[in-house]
Amino acid sequence: MKLVLLSQQTAFSLTPTESTLYLVLLDQQAREGQVKVDLHFTTSEVACQLLFIGRLAAGSDWQLETNMYHQVPKTSCMTDVYLSQADRSKVDYFGQIYIDRQATHTKSFLQEQSLVIGRSTSNRSRPILEIFNNKVKASHSASSSRLNESDVFYLMSRGLLRAEAEKLLEQAFFDRILAEKVKDKTARQLISDYLC
Repeated sequence: MKLVLLSQQTAFSLTPTESTLYLVLLDQQAREGQVKVDLHFTTSEVACQLLFIGRLAAGSDWQLETNMYHQVPKTSCMTDVYLSQADRSKVDYFGQIYIDRQATHTKSFLQEQSLVIGRSTSNRSRPILEIFNNKVKASHSASSSRLNESDVFYLMSRGLLRAEAEKLLEQAFFDRILAEKVKDKTARQLISDYLC
């Protein structure tokens, strides 16, 4: 699978002709940002993954949008958005999967997970499916969760400061994603460097 690192704070309209992993690493220092990715599937037998990884800085405001347009048979796409949110960070995510009448045997899935580390955060998630063919597999999910206070307490009882305990639990959140979702070694290294 080919790897493409997409630059930040911009819009993309792409038509993949081969199986590709598209990776977006959100700027950890940015106070605001906007990323839109449209994938137009016009070639059969193409399987793609679109992966957003982001540590949202305190007080940051992000607008994220993904649109998957499946127009031919036997295409697939896995869209994953994984974020951690510091104090007062905001994210508005719109994700769409569109499957045309001719796009039989399509597989398209969308998943967004947000780990809330700070206070007064906002996370608006709007996943949408438009399916015009019955011979497909498609789903969407969105979840937002806070750090488990008992996990934080346990780590603090072992001598860590609260900030260190939170950082370790955030790292575990992203490590699980790396283990489960990213097979490409170069992509794993890029994400690991980003998280360090």
